[in-house]
Amino acid sequence: MLNFINADAALSNSKVGSVSKALKILNCFDQSHSELSLNDFHKALSIPKSTLSNLLSTLEDGGYVVRSKRGQCYHLGYKTLELAYFMRSSIPIRQYALPLMEDLQSYSNENIYLTTYVSGRVLYLEALYPSKRKSKYSISGKTLPMHCTSCGKAMLSYLPEDEVEEIIARWGLPAVTQNTITDHDKLMEQLRIDRIRGYSVDVEEESVGVKCVAVAIRDDTGRAVGALSISGSVLSITDELVLEYASELIKTCNILSTYSDLFL
Repeated sequence: MLNFINADAALSNSKVGSVSKALKILNCFDQSHSELSLNDFHKALSIPKSTLSNLLSTLEDGGYVVRSKRGQCYHLGYKTLELAYFMRSSIPIRQYALPLMEDLQSYSNENIYLTTYVSGRVLYLEALYPSKRKSKYSISGKTLPMHCTSCGKAMLSYLPEDEVEEIIARWGLPAVTQNTITDHDKLMEQLRIDRIRGYSVDVEEESVGVKCVAVAIRDDTGRAVGALSISGSVLSITDELVLEYASELIKTCNILSTYSDLFL
């Protein structure tokens, strides 16, 4: 079932009705709903089909959506990919982070992820992979819950408690795997530990077989603005390597913290 409560809330104060409706249409697409029919939009948004049809036609003319060959469903158009490229290339922190990420990748031979958070979710900005990459797609632009990822927990551990509570209230603590922390008090205790030791670990909490170590990138007030992680398999990242990688990540994030204002 499609759920657009959060998308609707984000657009509730829009002043241009037609633009608001068009954005709601685009927000209907996600990883689980890459192709949607007119009826799907109608059920999800309660917008009259005639209005939806006109809006979809306009979006189609602009290249933001494309109709399937049979004309019964729509999927995102190439214009959205073009805009994503422009947006990604305009993120100032990338030019400073990439050389440091390359050093970490050469050092560990694991996946390196640069993230920030938007609307209470982890947003992946950049990734570097070994020559034999385990991931078959680019992760840039992907969002994930904060409570089940090492980057998310690293950032949560350096956010004000009231903001952490707001994020939990909005998104909950759903179980992504059997190892996901779903208990509020247990998560808060883990964030306390992570804040003291300076790094977070995810052992199969978001993906089975995956282990990650992450450190927050903080501004001059100590608040998290992003995070950097080393990610690999539960077999390749031993407990000894967790401490070793955490030490290297802390050094790198201390450097990137001097450029914290370059996160969008």
